[in-house]
Formats: sequence, structure tokens, C-alpha cells
Amino acid sequence: MDKQLSPNDLAALISRCTGVTVTGEQVTDAGRSFADLGVDSLGLMGVLAELQRNHGMSRSVDMQPNQSPRELLALLGGRA
Repeated sequence: MDKQLSPNDLAALISRCTGVTVTGEQVTDAGRSFADLGVDSLGLMGVLAELQRNHGMSRSVDMQPNQSPRELLALLGGRA
């Protein structure tokens, strides 16, 4: 990974890639999935592609809309 992402950094990335407004507080909520936030599988693919291209995330990382942004943040080594 190039740099650790904060919850706010990941929220901004998700918002930019999907067009869905997401806050850092929502990212750290373990009970809130991507689907709960309005992020579908195609939007999530865009988020993962951005993280792979520009943040050094492994291509082997697989996330589903029923998982939480907090899980993704933990995989990225961020502060959840």
C-alpha cells in the first residue's frame, strides 16, 4: 500500500467512484454494508479498481456489497 487511508479518505474515494455520498462515520460503522449505503456491485468494483490502481491494493482482494466499508478499511490497514 502506498499510504494508509483514513475513514474520511476512504469515504471520499467511495463517493468519488460511485456518486454515493459517504462519510467517514459511515465507513467505520461495522453494521453498515456497502449495499446499505447504496453502493451496488458495479460501484464496488470501481472502488476496488481505484484502490488497486492508485493505492497498491492487491488484485486478490474481493469484497461484496453485503460487506462493510469498515472491513475494507481494515484490509487496507486503515484506522477502523
